[in-house]
Amino acid sequence: MKIIVFASALLLLALPLVAGEHTAHKSESGWFDMEGCVFCKNLTEDPGLLPHMTWETHKISNGSMTVAMVEPAYRASYEKAGKAMEAIGTKMMNGEMNPMAASMCGHCKMFGQLMMAGASRQQIHGEIADVALITSDNAAVVAMIHQMVDRDNQEMQQMAPTKGDHDHHGHDHDHDHGHVHEH
Repeated sequence: MKIIVFASALLLLALPLVAGEHTAHKSESGWFDMEGCVFCKNLTEDPGLLPHMTWETHKISNGSMTVAMVEPAYRASYEKAGKAMEAIGTKMMNGEMNPMAASMCGHCKMFGQLMMAGASRQQIHGEIADVALITSDNAAVVAMIHQMVDRDNQEMQQMAPTKGDHDHHGHDHDHDHGHVHEH
């Protein structure tokens, strides 16, 4: 069960990394790397998946909450990416793959550190949306979770189109909360 939680958590946390044709697949710092990260690259196998998702991540008092919505036509691609990520997590957990030797972006490395520090993960699969909670009763771990949310939002903001750059739906993606949304 811990293996599934590890990999599926990465899927939901990695979702905000890129959102369609206007956003790069790698941040300048390497915090996000949709092409080189052993986990994240699975999200780009179907080039239509990320542009047909909506998500947002928020700090909560004891951790973070991510809400992800996938258009029905792309649900199979979403589930396939999740299974591929689970398989990688399984290999790491059972010793078939050395996590220290695997190519991972900064975000996925941080997520692994959170899990090793004792963060708890809960995922709710719904018909309308999936919700992922990463929580802890340990104030130091909660601070780490909040730092990851802040870093994710900062990196997403840097990867987002500049003000006035609109997508094909005419929506400005430079939101105050730093999330990139596609409709």
